[in-house]
This record gives sequence, C-alpha cells and structure tokens, in this order.
Amino acid sequence: MHPTTDLVDIPELLHSAGPSIGYRTRHEVLSRSADDPELRELQSAILAEPSVERFPYLQRSDGWIGDTFHGADGIEGAIRFLAEKGVRPDHSAIRRALDALEAGDERLLWGIGKVGRVLDETGLGGSEMIRAAVFGYAGDEDRPCVREQVEIALQGFEAVVDVESIEAICEPYKGNLVFREGVLWPSIYHLRLLAHTTCWRTSETMTMLAAAVRRLVELSPIPEVHVKHRSQLIAPASFAMDDFASHVDERSGYGQMLWFHRTELLARLGMIPHVPALQSQVGRLAESLEAGLFRQKMNHSSFKKWGVYAGLALERDWRSPARRIADLTFRVLLILHHTETPSGL
Repeated sequence: MHPTTDLVDIPELLHSAGPSIGYRTRHEVLSRSADDPELRELQSAILAEPSVERFPYLQRSDGWIGDTFHGADGIEGAIRFLAEKGVRPDHSAIRRALDALEAGDERLLWGIGKVGRVLDETGLGGSEMIRAAVFGYAGDEDRPCVREQVEIALQGFEAVVDVESIEAICEPYKGNLVFREGVLWPSIYHLRLLAHTTCWRTSETMTMLAAAVRRLVELSPIPEVHVKHRSQLIAPASFAMDDFASHVDERSGYGQMLWFHRTELLARLGMIPHVPALQSQVGRLAESLEAGLFRQKMNHSSFKKWGVYAGLALERDWRSPARRIADLTFRVLLILHHTETPSGL
C-alpha cells in the first residue's frame, strides 16, 4: 500500500528518530489519524521540546509571535518551524498567530521593510506572498488573502513557459542583472505557496505548472537577478530557485540543502513524474538508499540552523550519526512519498 516502504526501512527510522519524525511519518506517510493515542503521545513530546516550547513565550497578547514578520524568531519563522516540527495546526499558539497575521497591518514590513511592498507591486513575491505561504504551512488556504496570492503565484509560473532565454527577462545594470520592466518570475514563496495549497489544482493548471518547471530545468543554472526600483537594487527571494537541473550528489554542503528543500516542494506539487530531469534526480536519490536508510554524509550547518529559508533538521542535534541519518532519511521518505501521490494531471 505504501511503495516507499520497499525502499525505506520505516521501522528502523521510527526506532532511531525523535518525536517529530515519529509523528510526521505515522501521520503524513502512513496516514495514521492525529487522534490516535500513540500520535497524541508523540504530539505531547513535540510540544515539550525546548526548541518548540520557547515560541509560545514569544507570543504577544494579540497572538503575534516575536518582534518581526520576516525573521527566524518572528511570526513567519515561528509558524514555519512549528509546522515542520509536526505541531498540530489547530494548536492554540498557531491559530492565534494566524488570526493576528490576517490583519495585514504595517507589521508585514517588519524585518523586510518597504522592499516587501515593492516586490508585491511587481508580482515578484513580497510581504503579501510571504504571508500567504505562511498560511499554507498551516494548511489554512481558504482566506481571501491566500486565494489572491495563489493566482499571482500561478501567473508567475505561467510567465516562465514561453521564456526563450534568461537574457529575455533581464538586462545588465551596473555589474548586476535586473529584471526587464513588467517581467514576472517565480520566487521561492511562489513555489512554497503552491506546494502547500490545493485549491488551485485542476488538470489545466497542473499541466501549465509542469511545463513551467520543465522550462526552469532547461534555463538552469539561473543567475541572480535583482529588481531595479528607482536607484535601488532589490533581491527577490530566489533561495533554492537557482538550479533545477543538477542532482543532489553533484552538489555539496549548502547546495545539497537547497536541493532537498526545492525537490520536496516539487514532489508535493506532483511534478516529479511529469518532468524527466526531476524523475532522474529522484531516481538517483532512491538508489542512494543503503539498507533502507540514507547514509550519505551531508552535514552542512544550513540543514540544522532554522530560519525563514534554511533549516531541515528535526532531530535535536546531529552529534550522533544516527540522528543525522534519521533526518536525511525522513526527507528522502517525504520526497518519495509525495512523488507517488497522484498529481491530478
């Protein structure tokens, strides 16, 4: 019933992993109910972890978390981390934070400044797109602010389909590349938002998205391109959007973390079976499993240090090789599991 179990030794993973991986594997991969007594016990263990426990202490009376919006200890980073750790989306701290976030007041500029507004105005993914992605992390996609940004995210990917070359979307400016006026281009928040929502998924939109991802593969590696706003150069959130064509074993350190992050999102979107280059990448990933666990010695700090961009490690630390193996195996498991999930194409 779960073909990934033929590749990943799930019992061994569950034996060696902490509560977050234990909970998420049982709930997301094995489809166990969150109300199962064992999962309730694991949920309590997650909430008792110091890395999780500290966020409610940062929560203000109105539900806002921390002193920033776009920052590791602010509301965006907090909800991303709590969702990744497996905290149930109906937890009071998350619900109160999302209600505070819906207000969309000036706090959306905290930690990002006016560039967040500029990126929204140009359709390149600013504060409003980030906010929508945060709602997506918590599975809360029915709010109008999310639906609006989903349409913008789809437009960003649709714009990629007919791009003939990178030179067609950008031009040189003072030693940098800047987007040509009116160009739309997807950021990591476009990708995250679509990966964590389903309201937009029709055969037509999924076919378009697959064409866009195939084009991003063909255009890779993609250089860094800025937005020119008056005399200011603004960097869109191009994190993990630089190279859709390389295999994880062709990269090292930070680049491997980027590959895992992007490929998990693409798998959640159901893109892997419909993009030959991604099929090849994930096929090689599956082949790298030894004795049912992923033992490649990846150990870059970007896996372990959490923020609004980086961070994939759910174990308390990687001092033990067993915890590193558990974390990386879990990410492989997610990619393989979502690759097998019907995409709707």
